[in-house]
Amino acid sequence: MSECCCLFLGDIVGQPGRMILKKQLPNLRERYQADFIFVNGENAAGGFGINASIAQELKALGIAGITLGNHTWDQRNFWNEIDRLDYVCRPINFPCECPGKNHLIFEYGGEKIALFCVMGRGFMHGSLDCPFKTSQRLIEQLKQDGVANFIVDIHAEASADKYALGWFLSRLGVTCVVGTHTHIPTSDERLLDDKTAFICDLGMCGSYNSVLGFSIDTVLEKAIKGKPGRFDITSNGPKILSGVCVKLDLDTHRALSIEAIKVLDDL
Repeated sequence: MSECCCLFLGDIVGQPGRMILKKQLPNLRERYQADFIFVNGENAAGGFGINASIAQELKALGIAGITLGNHTWDQRNFWNEIDRLDYVCRPINFPCECPGKNHLIFEYGGEKIALFCVMGRGFMHGSLDCPFKTSQRLIEQLKQDGVANFIVDIHAEASADKYALGWFLSRLGVTCVVGTHTHIPTSDERLLDDKTAFICDLGMCGSYNSVLGFSIDTVLEKAIKGKPGRFDITSNGPKILSGVCVKLDLDTHRALSIEAIKVLDDL
């Protein structure tokens, strides 16, 4: 049996998320003996998007792959930067004209592992192709190239979207499916059909006393007074890191276990 251990951590929200990641990652890598660490980085730059500098900062921490989502293009120059970042992938159901990789390939023990992200369409904005059909096309293409193990980040608002896609991907032979975007960790980690590791949402890495990583005061001001403005990242108080540890059997292309991770740190 070729067992591989992967950590997948939830949306990194601004500098507070990067701070706790930097401090806690060495502990997590040693504790779980992780072979690969993946993160969703679409909120890593001030809560809105990512840029090349921050992507390189995450890479230097030992992050093997970074997935994105609806905030992919929020940083003005990232459209021109993403092609230089071979460890970052944007959602596969973006228009084909978009730059950037739509999947990443890793090797371990002679087996290939594909990582990609796909966006749900419920309550989401933007031009998105069907997440079911685009996922199936990519998986079938990669299987022809000898890939048999797949890890998928579903970046979606609706839990129903994530579950529907989760079951669909499991039937296509996907080894691990994690949800991102809502920043709230769910307690439903499980094995679908006794083979596919699944969780509806990983949660986030960011400020604990916040609204999804953002300042409580700025969110309340907009919610109550209707005052327009950009939400601010809050860095006061403890930070939270959340995600999962997934163990995979790469020979049988099945998940062996999935364990939720939650760390609070006063920094």
